[in-house]
Order: sequence, then structure tokens, then C-alpha cells
Amino acid sequence: MNRYIISLATLILFSCGEEKIDKPLKSINSDLLVVEGVLTNEKMSHVIKLSHPYQNLNGEARPASGAIVSIFEGNEKVYSVLETPGGSGNYLTEEMTAVFGKKYTLLIHYQGKEFFAVAVSVPVEPMNKLQYDKAREGLYQLQLDDSGSGPNYIDYHISWTNTPECQSGTLCEGRMIYYDLKTVDINSLFKPDKENVLFPVNAMVIRKKYSISPEYKAYLRSALSETEWRGGAFDVQRENVPTNLSEGAIGFFAVSTVVSDTTIILEKP
Repeated sequence: MNRYIISLATLILFSCGEEKIDKPLKSINSDLLVVEGVLTNEKMSHVIKLSHPYQNLNGEARPASGAIVSIFEGNEKVYSVLETPGGSGNYLTEEMTAVFGKKYTLLIHYQGKEFFAVAVSVPVEPMNKLQYDKAREGLYQLQLDDSGSGPNYIDYHISWTNTPECQSGTLCEGRMIYYDLKTVDINSLFKPDKENVLFPVNAMVIRKKYSISPEYKAYLRSALSETEWRGGAFDVQRENVPTNLSEGAIGFFAVSTVVSDTTIILEKP
């Protein structure tokens, strides 16, 4: 069945023609506020990023500076959030832990307008033992597989800065994120390959697995369909990514439960 789908996709790709379009692209000056923030059960300062939509292809986001941001836990406790550094559009909470089962409300006052979002976390399942294999002599690569029964994503940070293979002046670390949304999306099957991170023996791999609520899953699925999963034969018409922000804002505010571990890469025969 998989061979049939791949053959069909190949046939469609080669049968599609190309047409040059010289019509200039027009951007719309939007007044929307873009909100990106995830609270977790890790005791730390969490980042709420505020910006404005890109105006040009491959442009840079303009920070939304000067906002007043607060986070409510339930109906009582309030956490302070300060823009750090000033003018960056990055708002850091005080050191806090997002408690499982609690409702968190993000409240933003910006340029005379008020925006808000509400989120709760869901449980996260334990991770299986880290799997890796030999890519070529002296170098290894991760095996990225689905994990557990619920939607999640795993953030891998790989570092070999303290190994003899790390040469002065070179970057001896990498990062990979594996999304396991438990969906059947044709474009996810045919998504472009990412560059793999190769690492030597004694490299350190830190994994963080994030739980995903149903609303957060819908947002990530749509965002990935518009970005990493695009470019295949089964592309769909672009559309707005769903949000849990109030009117006038886009993006997503989420709360996730996280488990993490650290593995030192050992030599395999």
C-alpha cells in the first residue's frame, strides 16, 4: 500500500507543469498581535514572546514592546511578567512551576487593547530508552520514533563540546524536535527530510518530552501543515492557523507537562 502511494505521488509530481509568474506579491499591513508562549511544570522563568506578523517574505518579526503582561493561576495567584531585555518583545515570568490540572490565563494589555488566552495541561507519558545507531565510522545518529499513546513532541539537545572530536571554532551541538501528533496526514508522510545531527561517542543528549492538549494539537498540526509539511503533491490551500487568543491576536498560549532525561552516547560495535 505504501509503495502504491509513493508511486502515485511520484506520477503526480512529474505530470505537473511549471508556469512562471511575474506578478508582484502584495503584503497586507496587519494590526494583529502574535503571541507565542508555553508554560511547563519545570521550575524556571518562562518566555512569552510578542511580535507582529511578517510584512515581507523571509522578513523578520517586529517585536511588540511595551506591553503589560500577567499570568493568573486559577482565579487568585498572579505571576509578574517583565520584558527582558527592554525592546525585545520577550517577556519573562518570575520563576514558577505550572501545576498540572490548574487553569492558567494569559492577560496582555498592548496599545490600548486587551488580549487573553486560557490553557490547561494534560499528563505526559514516560519516554522509552533513547535509541541511536551508527551513521558512519565514529559518528552516530538518533532514531526518532513515535512515543506513547498521546500526542506529544520531544526536544533533543545534543552536545559534544567536551569530547576530543570538538574542534576549536566549530559548533559542537545541535537541536532536533520530533512531533508525534497521532494524526494521519499525507503531507506529514511526504514532508521534506531534515538535516540529521551526527555526533561522536561521549556526546550528551538531553531529551524533553512535552504533553499536548487537544487545542494545542490542532494548532501545531495546522502550523506544521503550513510550514514543515508543505511542498508535497498533496498540499492544501493555505489558511489561518487556529488560535486560543482573543480577537486581534494570533499564535498560541499553551501549558505542557514535561519529563526529561540525559543520556551519554556509548560506543556500539
